Amino acid sequence: MNLRQLEVFQAVMQTGNMSSAARLLCITPSAVSKTIAHTELQLGYRLFTRGQGSLTPTPEARVLYEESAQIHRQLDALRQMAQNLGRVDRGAVRLAAIPSVTHEFLPLVLQRHAAHYPRVDVEVRTLHQDQMVAALLNRSVDFGLGFFEHHHPQVASDLLVSGRMFLAVARDIWLRATRVRHSDPYTYFAKVPLIRLVGDDPMRPRLDELAEKMGQPILAGNIQVQTSRLAVELVRRGMGWTLVDFLTATQLDPDSMVALELPDLPSMSLYAYHARKSPPGQQARHMLDLLPVLLHEVLSAKQGL
Repeated sequence: MNLRQLEVFQAVMQTGNMSSAARLLCITPSAVSKTIAHTELQLGYRLFTRGQGSLTPTPEARVLYEESAQIHRQLDALRQMAQNLGRVDRGAVRLAAIPSVTHEFLPLVLQRHAAHYPRVDVEVRTLHQDQMVAALLNRSVDFGLGFFEHHHPQVASDLLVSGRMFLAVARDIWLRATRVRHSDPYTYFAKVPLIRLVGDDPMRPRLDELAEKMGQPILAGNIQVQTSRLAVELVRRGMGWTLVDFLTATQLDPDSMVALELPDLPSMSLYAYHARKSPPGQQARHMLDLLPVLLHEVLSAKQGL
């Protein structure tokens, strides 16, 4: 089967009939029918049995469909990459960032960048850590920003800055903890609900480690959320405590929340990612060059509070 035959075959299997496959591929139903017939002739067996207005895959077709699905996905990825390469423009920057960076730090980056390069278009995507590699490799973005180093062989991780982790809690809960356990207020949190992160979020092991040190049961009716932003909002409402990075800590409202530095936990690092085979272009480099200064400003302001 050549690639065109594979594409038509996959479309028929996915849609269930020739007409729908034709619409999906933007060709005529007769072209689909002829391609399938020619493929069957080459293979020496039928792929579909035709009935009154119906099309049923044969057992051989089902095996071919499963075995060729990965090739079809790779073709889609190649097609997407080819399109994305055509969108690379000297007057544009395309970046991705994890939610906590997008909401807490990126607005400052975009503001400063717009002041320096007002005629440059910027496209921002908010992605989770596990989505970053695919976006970089298919050239959807020029670079990405996130915590923790990526170990994919085709992705470079450039360290930007490291900072402490913080325990975030509502101010009234912290004041209560200092009154009840003034000698060691952290022990108070063993009885305060923990807002955890779901799935394989890289911060989750550190949160669980801190909870264990505080005597907090992992399975005690705690709420689990997907983003630090939602976790912080629940903390602000007095529903529990959570662990936040140094950038998120700078944005907490000091009137309603407290960010407690945790020197016993390992530092957290912010990285810029790019595909090794396609380093960021000139405009993307201009934005990346702004980051060290802006990060220093943000962290210095936090330390001065």
